[in-house]
Amino acid sequence: MNYYSLLIITIIFLSLYFFLSRFSILREDTNYSIHKKFGKNNKNPIVLGGIYFLIVILILIPNLSIIYKSILILITVLGILSDKNILPNPKIRLLIQICLIFYLVYGEGLNINDLKVDFLNSLLSIEFLNLAFLVFCLVILMNGSNFIDGLNGLLSGYYLIVIMSLFILDYHNDGIFLNDKIFLKIIFFSLLLFFIFNLLGYVYLGDSGSYLISLLIGVYLIKFYSLNPNYSSPYYIACLLWYPAFENFYSISRRILIKQNLSKPDNQHLHQLFFLFLKDNRLIKNKNPNSISGILIVILNIPSMVISTLYASHTKILVMIILSNILLYCLCYYILSQKILGKK
Repeated sequence: MNYYSLLIITIIFLSLYFFLSRFSILREDTNYSIHKKFGKNNKNPIVLGGIYFLIVILILIPNLSIIYKSILILITVLGILSDKNILPNPKIRLLIQICLIFYLVYGEGLNINDLKVDFLNSLLSIEFLNLAFLVFCLVILMNGSNFIDGLNGLLSGYYLIVIMSLFILDYHNDGIFLNDKIFLKIIFFSLLLFFIFNLLGYVYLGDSGSYLISLLIGVYLIKFYSLNPNYSSPYYIACLLWYPAFENFYSISRRILIKQNLSKPDNQHLHQLFFLFLKDNRLIKNKNPNSISGILIVILNIPSMVISTLYASHTKILVMIILSNILLYCLCYYILSQKILGKK
C-alpha cells in the first residue's frame, strides 16, 4: 500500500461521485421503503458504495480468483437491482444470495474446522455441514449489515473499527497474524474516504455497498482464522461481527413474535429507535442528529472490540463479551422501545 494506491482510490471515488451526480444515476430511491425513508436528509445522496468498492477491488487487487471476482460483481449487481427497486422481492434476493455465497465458499475452499466445542467440531468435519455453516454465517452477516445501514456513518464506521482492531492485534503480535495486509489496507482507506462523505450525507452504501463490504470483510475473517487457529479464537470473529449478525436475528425474532410480515421493512431497528430518541434533544436537534446517532453507536461498540482484541485467543472471555453485548442490546432496545414506541 503506497501513496499511488491512495491517489487511485481518491480519483475513483471523486470521479464516480461527480459522474453519478451529474447524470443523476443511482440516486437514493426512498419512495418504496420505510427503511430507506428513515432519517433521510435533503442532500438527495448517491448510492455509491457497491460500484465504488467493486472498482477499487478490481483495479487495486487484481490477484483475486476469477470465482471471487465474479461473485463480487454479481453481488453488486444484485444490490443495485434492490436499490433501484427492480428486484424488490426479498425472498428472491435471499435465494440468489445463498446460491452465490454457496458457490463462493465452495469455489474458494473456505472452511472453519475448530469452534472450540467437540460436538460442533464433529459436525464441521462433515464437508457439507461445514459449507452450509459458512454460507449461513455470510448470508446472516450481509443482511444484518444491510439492516444496520440506516444512519450516516454507522455501517462504514463500524467496519472501520473492525479493521482497526485487526491492525492492533497484528501490531501487538509482531505482525504475524494478518494475511494479505495490502488487501486490508486498501479496504480500510477506501472505506475511510467513503465514511467521510457518508457522514456528511452525500453518499450512501445502499444494498449493493452493504452486501459487498460485509462479504469482503466476512471472507477475510474466515481466512484469517483458518490461518491462525492456534493463536486466535473463532469467537473473536464473532465479537467483531456480533452487531450486524445479532441485529438480523433479533429483527427476525421480533417480527415473528408480533406476527409482522418478514418481507416488509420497518423502522423499529435499534439504531432507528436510538435516532428517534436523540433527534429531539435540544443539544443536537439542529446538528445533524442522523450522523451523530450513527457515530455514537459506533463509539459504543469500541470498548467491546478493544477488550476482545486484547483477549483474542481467550474463548471464555470472548463468549462472555458476546453475551454481555447481547444483553446490553436487549436492555437498550427495551428501554428505547418503551420511550419511543410507548408514546405512539
